Amino acid sequence: MKNKNAILRWAAMLLLIPSFMQGQSLSAKAFFSSDTVSAVYLGIDFTLAKLINDDASNAKTIQSTQFNGINDLIVKEASKYDVQDAYHRRNWTVDLEEVEARNDKANPKQLKSSDEADLTRLTANDIDNLVQNFNYGSHQGYGVLLIVEGMSKTDKRITIWFTLIDMNAKKVLTAARVEGKLGSGFGFRNYWASAIKSAIHEVKSHDYSEWQSGANSK
Repeated sequence: MKNKNAILRWAAMLLLIPSFMQGQSLSAKAFFSSDTVSAVYLGIDFTLAKLINDDASNAKTIQSTQFNGINDLIVKEASKYDVQDAYHRRNWTVDLEEVEARNDKANPKQLKSSDEADLTRLTANDIDNLVQNFNYGSHQGYGVLLIVEGMSKTDKRITIWFTLIDMNAKKVLTAARVEGKLGSGFGFRNYWASAIKSAIHEVKSHDYSEWQSGANSK
């Protein structure tokens, strides 16, 4: 009877291990210490974006078709817009479901702006609030989410927050504003995708190593 009780207690502990691990806090240091740590790419969130000095564009059309058109392009042409490579990940999965649902619900009346200061208006608290209210579904572990802040047609640049997330805790681990420069492209989607590509390249060539050094020094 004593042996049987011991076995039952051991079995109960084994059952608790998965839920215990799921509740563990993740760290930026652990993520940046190994390229084998997996992540989920959650896409590009445009719900806080401001389109600056582009009077000719139709805000409703952009919100309803172009935002998720850009998301689809980035994934379908991943070799060109390689966020996975920028984050030095060997293991990478993609789920755009929530970000596309959020973009579909964005208010087009809040998109247009004539103020260049809107390129840098967001704070860390704004990013925290978005991350806390994001629906991660059944995903756990690390998530990577790109949050567009501003798109200036006159200044020919885009600002994007590249955000590493602990999806277990809905917590920002690292978030940094990265600028991308407009290149060439026909139509709204390709035009702004060129700027996103520039920002991704900036992360790959410069920012990632800084984030890695910062995380490992803590």
